[in-house]
Amino acid sequence: MLVEAESFANRGGWKLDTQFIHEMGSPYLLAHGLGRPVADATTTVEVATAGRYRVWVRTKDWVARWQAPGTPGRFQLLVNDKPLSETFGTTGAEWHWQAGGEVELNAGSNRLTLHDLTGFDGRCDAIAFTRSEQSPPNDSAVLPSWRRSALGLPAEPETKGPYDLVVVGGGYSGMGAAISGARMGLKVALIQNRSVLGGNGSSEVRVWAMGLIRRGKYPRIGEIIEEFCDHAKKSPGTYEEFGDAKKEAVVRAEPNIDLFLNTHAFGVEKAVVGNRIEAVTCLDTRTSREFRFTGRFFCDATGHATIGH
Repeated sequence: MLVEAESFANRGGWKLDTQFIHEMGSPYLLAHGLGRPVADATTTVEVATAGRYRVWVRTKDWVARWQAPGTPGRFQLLVNDKPLSETFGTTGAEWHWQAGGEVELNAGSNRLTLHDLTGFDGRCDAIAFTRSEQSPPNDSAVLPSWRRSALGLPAEPETKGPYDLVVVGGGYSGMGAAISGARMGLKVALIQNRSVLGGNGSSEVRVWAMGLIRRGKYPRIGEIIEEFCDHAKKSPGTYEEFGDAKKEAVVRAEPNIDLFLNTHAFGVEKAVVGNRIEAVTCLDTRTSREFRFTGRFFCDATGHATIGH
């Protein structure tokens, strides 16, 4: 049985980190507490057959590559409110399955808890319960297909579209492109890998807009941005000043936009003839389901050129 950390029903103070999906094939939970242990992440899993299972936690000691002492990313796994004897995040410079010993699972519901011990960036990718002494696969060539099989997901991504315009990246530029296209009559998919819109101008990053708009020969430049931009008095501003709910409401009010939050684009399909994109492949960062978005035009608003490049 595989439990992806990102699927935890209550993440507590643990944060979803999506920036290494292209390397790992999955997001993970990060206990970023600046030295103060974060609140527990909890979830419930259903087990068909009661019994004794081996526990494996995919994690790493994030300072080991520099031979630094102290294993600052330590955390515990509790099963039905009982901590396992093993402390995780204490071995290995690279992601691997750290053995957690054995545990008795009940038939039916079982409660899992990730308990941060340090507040210094403990990392948990997934938890596996097996009857075998063999650890789950760790090879990057095998792991993605093993994950899909263990989670009961289809081998091929589900197709969405076709759209007139597929915009990847839900920051200010992506939002502006999507709204502009939608108001010109295009059917638009707006794909954002976070749970909120705004990018740097969201409550997650809190960089104020402060752009120069309505300038010179182009008096309407920035007109759409004015509908949803923040009004922070400094950078970084307060959480409330960035109005995440307002941004989402503006986008959802557009009937021609389909909004896909928590959706990370990681692959591109090129046309057989001509140097153009036919589709982008994406991962739902909460469920690990994959989707394929087809369209006529594509806009890379990621800020990293991950689609266009």
